[in-house]
Parts: sequence; C-alpha cells; structure tokens
Amino acid sequence: MLRQLADLTLEADGRYAQDYELQFIEDYLDSLDLRVQIYNKIRDNADKIVEQVRLGKQKRNPQFQDFYATCKRDLIDLLRYTAAALLFDDLERLRTNMLLWFQTISRAFSFTDDNHDTYEVLLEVMRQFLTPEEAKIALPAFELNCAVLQ
Repeated sequence: MLRQLADLTLEADGRYAQDYELQFIEDYLDSLDLRVQIYNKIRDNADKIVEQVRLGKQKRNPQFQDFYATCKRDLIDLLRYTAAALLFDDLERLRTNMLLWFQTISRAFSFTDDNHDTYEVLLEVMRQFLTPEEAKIALPAFELNCAVLQ
C-alpha cells in the first residue's frame, strides 16, 4: 500500500489520478478491518505460533536439533515483519527488506535445510490458525516466506 501510494505520487505528478489508478486504495480500505484483525491475531499469539512450529518440527524430525533461542528470535521477527506487511499490504517490502536479508544470513550459516522445514511447518500452522477469510489475505505472505527462504 505504501509503495503503491509512493508510485502513484510519482506517476500522477502534475495531473489528477484516474479512477483506475485509485482502485487499490478502495480495495485496501475494504480489507483494512480484516488486515487489522489478522495483525492483532498474529501479534497476540506469536509465542503460541512459534511453539506450534517447534513441536511440528520435532514431530517431523525426532532427531531435530533444537537451536531454540536463535530460531525463536528469528521466527518471532519474521512473524512481526509478515504481520506488518499484511497490515500495510506491502509484500514487496517484506521480500526486499526482510526475506532477502534473512536468506543471505541463512545461506551464509547453512540454515537452508532447517529453513525448509521451519517455513513449511509455519505455513501448516498458519493454515490451521487462520479463518478461511483471513487465510485468503495472509497465506500469500507466508507462502512468499517459504518461497524465498527455502
């Protein structure tokens, strides 16, 4: 949303914006209550979500070596950034600011195998955690996390 507003400011400089150029604002406002609901739900349940991911990883792989303090911090950060991206409808900023940075760190420290499990399990947890209406808006962000971080 913020990026689209910035782009529109540049594109419509010196003229009035056309109705079709403003449609994204109406679409955003139509979904704002649900976006706030999703944001609050993730914020208020971040620790529960992280714990479900940890349990899911252990269930998938009983030999899972739990680097819990670091993993928990990273996962909470990712949840917070993802919730903000959902609130502001700005998946591109999530991808360029958080996910690509984290991808670089993960590759440098050879966490990519762990990321594969973590973000697949996180996606499963979020599918169970969200209502169908919330999932329509939120799951693309969590799918983006999986795509970039695997």
